[in-house]
Amino acid sequence: MTTSTDFLPPRPAAPARFPRGMRALYASATDLLSLFPETAFRHRMMPFSAISQRVLIVNEPEMVRRVFITGRAEFEAKSRHFRQALEPVIGDSMFLNSGEIWLTRRALMAKLLHPSRTPGFHPLFVQGAEEVAASWTGRVDVAAGFAAATALAVMRALFGQAARPEDAARLARSFTAYEGAVLAVDFAHVFGLPEKLTGWQFHTARKHARAIRRLCSACISSAGPEVGGLFGELRAALGEDGRPLLDPNQLINEVAMLLLAGSETSANVLTWTVYLLALHEPTRERVLEELHSVLGGRAPEASELNALPFTKAVIQEAMRLYPPVPYLSREAARAERIAGIQVKPGETVMALPWLLHRNEHLWEAPHAFRPERFLPDAPQKPPQFGYLPFSIGPRVCAGASFAMAEMLVFMAVLLPRLDFAIPPGAAPVPRARLTLRPRGGMPLMVTPR
Repeated sequence: MTTSTDFLPPRPAAPARFPRGMRALYASATDLLSLFPETAFRHRMMPFSAISQRVLIVNEPEMVRRVFITGRAEFEAKSRHFRQALEPVIGDSMFLNSGEIWLTRRALMAKLLHPSRTPGFHPLFVQGAEEVAASWTGRVDVAAGFAAATALAVMRALFGQAARPEDAARLARSFTAYEGAVLAVDFAHVFGLPEKLTGWQFHTARKHARAIRRLCSACISSAGPEVGGLFGELRAALGEDGRPLLDPNQLINEVAMLLLAGSETSANVLTWTVYLLALHEPTRERVLEELHSVLGGRAPEASELNALPFTKAVIQEAMRLYPPVPYLSREAARAERIAGIQVKPGETVMALPWLLHRNEHLWEAPHAFRPERFLPDAPQKPPQFGYLPFSIGPRVCAGASFAMAEMLVFMAVLLPRLDFAIPPGAAPVPRARLTLRPRGGMPLMVTPR
């Protein structure tokens, strides 16, 4: 139940009803959020038919569990349109692969990004946060700034201190441009054309994809044989036959995947978190009080992050309201039934954290900003399989621990040093394409405290 004291952060206006036909296709290609009326936040399942294809949206924890955990063999592969939207950038990387290739590379990534290794990355997070704190003042697009800062942190984790800030900024700009240009819906596939005629992208999107891959290739080329970091371990990884696990092109694919997946989530969450704190003074003051009590104005040690439960809860609530990955999609490998509905081979099944995280049957006051719901002593725990900020099941993000620690460090360093305010007339609106970003960036006024 929403109370009169609840803070309801902005969200896009919902249409009166589900759009149909070409209007639904256009909405899917430009901004998924424009598809869903208020009733969508309480539906358990939503089938959509578009010309010759059908998509099934599951919006209930047990259905999510059925598709993404117990039915992982039947729904192992990412959906066709998702693969085709990201393939120009990250190729056959682990993120898009399935089967034996995925199993092998997933095991490698799980080892490289194991939570036990996160403290080793901590100095990189502090370094990046302190560089941001020293450079931001005046009107700042914090969405672009966080994208560059988190990309630089991943570059340093991969290649060490030789990573260049200008390369990280170029990477962030190029992916922002790619996401704006990519065709998120394969219209040729929707209209039932033969597979050889599907999967094309606009020239502009392909140009930005090539720029990203050239940058990744240049970073790899400049890394000498003695370079350590994650890239050194990637390059040295061997298969069961004793040969290098990744050939040169596959190395570029996995580096591109790590750079984008490792920076996009954190950047988007940090952007929405500082926006929420700029809007809501009581929460901001409570975070500052916790940070002052624990840290007294200094940067945190890795061991101190667990002593910041409310700061972490604010980040978790930001991920609930503005999930960094707006949809999870799978393709049916064979005929299946979900809650009595027949799913044909090749059809797409999706879970949308935007809907699931605001499902009226799962969350009290689902559109309200209540970080307290994520505190350890909260009377009601987040619903299992109803909160998916880092995906779920075997494909849960291998870098979730990395990202969470990074976001906590950035908040712990930036908030005591910088004040964030909404400029007059600014009204950021979330837009869901490959990720959930504020349309047109996030301009905030930044002043030293």
